[in-house]
Amino acid sequence: MTNTVNKKQKRKLKKAKILRKVLKRTLRNKSILKKVKVLYKNTKKLILEYSNNKNDELKDKIKEKLSELYKELDKAASKGVIHKNESARKKSRITLLFNKLNKL
Repeated sequence: MTNTVNKKQKRKLKKAKILRKVLKRTLRNKSILKKVKVLYKNTKKLILEYSNNKNDELKDKIKEKLSELYKELDKAASKGVIHKNESARKKSRITLLFNKLNKL
């Protein structure tokens, strides 16, 4: 006997493969989003802490966190996890907050 697969079976196999791909991408996207959200929250927390207690050590730490956040946002945008405008908006808002509190 030959090992042939009819059209219905092919469709079923293709759907299963698509589902596996979707699950894989969903897991990747969730991990990237989680990383971005945590970085954003921690950076914002550091900036607000800096507004209460201004010192150079904290300022350097914030700058490192900002560059790390920018990198992750750009990665997420390039992979299509978030829209490029969302990435730009988040970077802009966090930078404005830092600059505003830095001047005070």
